[in-house]
Formats: sequence, C-alpha cells, structure tokens
Amino acid sequence: MSAPSPERRELLKNAAALGVAAALSRTTKLTAATAASAPTKPAPTIGIQMNVGALAAPDLRPLLDDLQTRAGVNALFPFIYSNVNRWTGLPAAGFVGGNYAIPHMQYYKDTSLTYADMRATELGDLDVLEHTIAAARPRGIKTFAWILENNESIAGAAWAPLYEMDFHGRRTSHHPSGPCNNNPAYIGYLLGLVEDYCRSYDIDGVMWSSERQGGLFNALGAYHNGQSSDPSQATCFCEFCVKKAKAKGIDVERARQGFGEIEKFVLAGRVRNPVRPRDGYFVEFFRLLLNYPELLAWEKMWIDSRGELMAAIYQKVKSVKPSLQVGWHVWHALSFSPFHRAELDYAAMAKYSDYIKPVLYANCAGDRMKSFTDSVGTNVFGDVPRPEMLDVFYDMMDYKEAPYDRVSAAGFSSDYMKRETRRCLDDTGPAVQVWPGIDVDVPVPPGASKRTPEGVKNDILAAFQGGATGVVLSRLYYEMDPVNLAGSGAALKELGYG
Repeated sequence: MSAPSPERRELLKNAAALGVAAALSRTTKLTAATAASAPTKPAPTIGIQMNVGALAAPDLRPLLDDLQTRAGVNALFPFIYSNVNRWTGLPAAGFVGGNYAIPHMQYYKDTSLTYADMRATELGDLDVLEHTIAAARPRGIKTFAWILENNESIAGAAWAPLYEMDFHGRRTSHHPSGPCNNNPAYIGYLLGLVEDYCRSYDIDGVMWSSERQGGLFNALGAYHNGQSSDPSQATCFCEFCVKKAKAKGIDVERARQGFGEIEKFVLAGRVRNPVRPRDGYFVEFFRLLLNYPELLAWEKMWIDSRGELMAAIYQKVKSVKPSLQVGWHVWHALSFSPFHRAELDYAAMAKYSDYIKPVLYANCAGDRMKSFTDSVGTNVFGDVPRPEMLDVFYDMMDYKEAPYDRVSAAGFSSDYMKRETRRCLDDTGPAVQVWPGIDVDVPVPPGASKRTPEGVKNDILAAFQGGATGVVLSRLYYEMDPVNLAGSGAALKELGYG
C-alpha cells in the first residue's frame, strides 16, 4: 500500500485533532455531570452553645453567616432557660432570668410555678427560641433547646420549696446543690418545660444538663474548685427524699449522723487539726463508710433519682415527637473524679440517649484537674503528696498528662480528647452519637493554659479520631475569641469538609 500524499496526511491530522477535541469535550461534560450527581460527604454535627444575649439581636443573619463560614456551625444550642446571669451574656444590673421563650401554661399543670415565676423579662416580649429557629432554619442550621439546671437559688418564694435540703434541715442555695430530683413540683416543672419546647417550637432536639452529684461527694468537695465547699450542705433530706429513703429501708437518722461525721472529717483535714488521723486519711474515711453504710446508700439513691428523671425527660420528648433527638451535657467532673466517673455510667445512660455531649474541655482541664487534686488532697487522699496523687489519678483515668507543677499551664493534650471520646463510644455502643464538648476560651485563672486556634483544631481532629460523630463548641459564644473559633473551620477543612 502506497504512502498517503502530503495533502492526505494533513487531512488525517486535522481529522484526528477534531476527534480528540470532541472526545475531550465529551469527557469534560461527563466528568462535570458525574461530579454534580455524586453524593456529597455529609458534614458532621458542629454545634455551638449560645447565650440569649447574642441571639436577641434583631437581625441574626450576620451572626449565623459568620458562624457557618468561620467555624462550620450547623447546630445551635441556645441556653434558653437560665436564672444565672453569667450564662445569658446580659447585663447584671436588675437581672432575674428565667425562660427566654414563652411558657405555654397548659403544659405546667403539675407544678406550683406560675407564668410570672418562669418567664424572663430582660428582653421584653421577645421569644428568643422562636426568633432563633426562624433565622437558623432557612440556613440549614438545627436548633436544640439546652436546659442546664440552676444550681444557684432563684429569687422569689415560689422556687425555694423546689430546692434540696441539707442534713441540718436547711434549704441549699448554691452549687453543687440545686433543685431536688424527687420533688414532684420540680419534676412537673421540668417535664412541662420539655413538653412545651417540643410541642410549641420547631426544635430539632433537647439537651439537658445536671452539673451535680450526690451529698457524700459534695461534702468531700470532690469536684474542681471544691476546696472551699461547705461540707454541712450534704443533700438531700427534704420530705420527698426522706420518704423515698424509708421506702428503700435506709435508716434516715443514721444517714444524718454519718454526714455529721463526714463534716467533721473534712473540716479537720482542711486545717490539719489534728495533724493527721492516727490511721491516716483514707483509712479514716473508709472506716466512716463501714460504720455508716447509709452514706453510700444515700448517694446511690441520689444517683438513681437523677437517672429516673433523665429517663422521664427522654420518654416525654419521644411521646411528643419520636424523631427529636434527646441528649445530655455531662459534667466535666467525670474527667477528674474517680467517684463521679463511677456514679455516671455511660452504658446505663445509653438506654435513654440519642446523643451524649461529654464535657471534654482540654484547655481548662489542666487547671481543673489540679484543683480537684488539691481539694480531695485535704481529706480522702490527704496521706499522699499531691504531685504523687495526681500521677495516681492519671493511672486511674488512663491519662498521660503534664505533672502537678505544670499541668495548669499546660492544659490537657489532644490525646485526652481522643481517649475519652473513645471510652464514651465503647460504653454506649454505635446507637448513641457522641459529640464531645470542645472548650473555646472557657475562663481560666492567671497562669493557666490559654486557648489558641491550633489547639481548638487539634482537639476537634482528636475527637473525630476517637470516633466522634460531631462536636459542640463550648461553653458560650460570648466568651469565644473569633480567632480561636476559626480553629473549628480549619479542622473541618483538614477533614475534607471545607
């Protein structure tokens, strides 16, 4: 076969070029069409806890746009009910607080509280929950009603009977005490509040928080910043708790006597007078438990009562709308106190949980861990030098963190975040979502670790490495430096969501 002429070769070359161009065009169109139709990677839950002061702005669009762009936020947790000023971000002068949504009184038939007892007045007629949902929903942002129990007493005679009573017969007034989990008027109020939010508003779920523990460990000051706690305010000995204890066969008077002995033990340890119990602090404490087993029985009753209340909240929400998610903000004491860790069992919580938000505030955890060690270092663990005791706590908790003299300035590592996230998941199983709380500028004392954007990013990455399906940026928006909040957006970008 003869070779093609020069003209023929040019014709074939042009035809080939046109064919390649057409093929490339078809390939480009197919690639674009495939990319357009391919399923996108679903973003994890990126929540943020919001104070009502920020959400009361007339136009929430700039705020929500910034949260989405800067931090990838797709879920709001407005602190919608509070009688504690620092949780609202509102001016302290004249503050009363209460419900920043509208109480619909048909849901509060089982409580002694009135509309005036519950409704906040600082923002006038504004319904912050309705206002927030209306702005968030068009942007694809979910809204969860966040309810944190009031630990500090509420002004007004109507609230006082709902609060716990110490073993001396006095109403409690501040953290770590609070409303009584066995008081019918309090239970009626709380379940009414939950039903109100679920029926009256287009929310996506509920988060409830109880940053409390039972009377025995309150008396010991077994929580961060518990060094100056009042051991005489061990709770609860109200008429409802006393009745419940008697029905369980617990000797109420022996329990009172035991708490009286614990009070003396704690106060003596703080002043080292006597210098040291003859057999040591731990032996003295354990001997008290042996002599007064009612102490542990009272603690167990308190823990069981809280679990019953949580289960009731879950059942109430599901009875209104099964699709709503119900979850729990779990107090940071779980990261420091082996006592509180024993009391709050994730596996037991899983039975009435759609999600759990363990407070894993790594930055402020160092200072809080040291504070906890100092507190119980004056009583139960007073036999062991505090630097050595901290190492023992690390072994108990399976942590690898900075030593006593550096832990406050260092904070906790992202390894803590990953380990604790995984522990929660291992205990709850795959049916429960785990959204760790990531601290962004939670206040710390001078000399303690300071937040950075890199620290926020690393903690979020560690949470997802531990198996988290989301995170909740915490504690409150008004405390957060926008520069540090941007660490969330950086983490999402690194994870392939940005």
